[in-house]
Amino acid sequence: MFSFSSRNKMSEAPEVNPAPAKAQEVHPLDALTGGAFSAPTSGERSSRIREWLAGNPAESQLQEVFKELSVRDKGAARAVRERLDELKRAKGQEVIAAEWAEKAQALLSAPRLNIADAMAWQRDAAKAGAPLSREPLSVLKVQLADRVKVIEDLQHRVQVQREAAVLLAQRIEVLSTKPWRDAHAVLEGLRGDVQAWQDQAQGLTGDGAWASVDARFPPMLDASRAQLLVVWEAFQVAIAQALAASEDVAAPLPTVPVWADELRVARGLPTEASEAAANAAAAKPARTARPAVPPELRNKASNIVRQALERLEKETAEGHGKGSAGAATALRAVLKDHGKLIDAALEHQVHTALVAAGELEGWQRWSADQVREALVARAEALLNRPEGQALGGRKMQETLRALRDQWKQTDQGGAPNHALWKRFDEACNEAHKVVEAWL
Repeated sequence: MFSFSSRNKMSEAPEVNPAPAKAQEVHPLDALTGGAFSAPTSGERSSRIREWLAGNPAESQLQEVFKELSVRDKGAARAVRERLDELKRAKGQEVIAAEWAEKAQALLSAPRLNIADAMAWQRDAAKAGAPLSREPLSVLKVQLADRVKVIEDLQHRVQVQREAAVLLAQRIEVLSTKPWRDAHAVLEGLRGDVQAWQDQAQGLTGDGAWASVDARFPPMLDASRAQLLVVWEAFQVAIAQALAASEDVAAPLPTVPVWADELRVARGLPTEASEAAANAAAAKPARTARPAVPPELRNKASNIVRQALERLEKETAEGHGKGSAGAATALRAVLKDHGKLIDAALEHQVHTALVAAGELEGWQRWSADQVREALVARAEALLNRPEGQALGGRKMQETLRALRDQWKQTDQGGAPNHALWKRFDEACNEAHKVVEAWL
């Protein structure tokens, strides 16, 4: 039998309880971040950090948490760093917004707003990164845009006023071409229109934004007002004169010609135009007879023309193209000085000779061109001879010399032809290469 005494002794020994593990220390920022520092995993830590950030903690707390968390978990600390960057950017934008808000307030409070400055403010603020979509810049931007719109509207109304002044002046001028009674009938209506124009112009200058309009618009409005008032005052004076002259024959006539003529006819007097024509006819001197030309002067002119004519006829008969051209030029110069003193028969001979000289010159030019074309063909054929018939160096040299001499003779008898000469010279130069090789 086995003994169980040893087992019983072991079972009777007292049990020893293990010492409890030391409790994990709690991070001081754990309570602030909702247990982010005691979270067992990085994902849970990031989740608790995001929940904590949703409560918009203070910047000092963010910096403290980021400092501790960046050592433990860079991934979870990234969200804190992004929030710190956002706060930094927001602070920078606040500074920029305050700066550009101050500039906008200065523009709005100035007595004169320059449109270019207002537009430049928005452009430069956007370049500087100012938050134009947030207050107060969004409100200031709208205020500046409204001010600019008001100024532009004023400038447009000035242009409209100028055009209206021109139209009113034209109406008055048109009335000066009609009977004076028609003009008198619309006098009151015109007076009302002129007064309305002046009231509108006064309203423009009295607008609070008038000081901000471009510098060229106030003089434009003043010039239109001055021009309209000058025409209107003159019209009123002329109407008053016409009315007085219609009632009193001794009263002076108005300065408007149409109205003055109308009143002259009513008084039985001639019009100003007919009176001026009569005076001009009376003052016109009698037409003096043209003095006769002395016979000696006529004979002298005829002799000079005949000498030039004989020279031209001689050159034409001999077929001298260049000589006939010079003689024709000389004859034309003589005609310019003495042509009015020769008789009709001599003048006819002169024109006949000039026509003949012109035909000779044209024929000689055509004939010379025919000779030149033949010379060009001969020069171009020097290198295009059949096989076995090519010219040697000496023969080519003599042929080229003869061709060039013939060309010179042709130029002496007619006007040059540069196009044909260019072809001829190129062909001769190409053929001369054979001579150069022979030499």
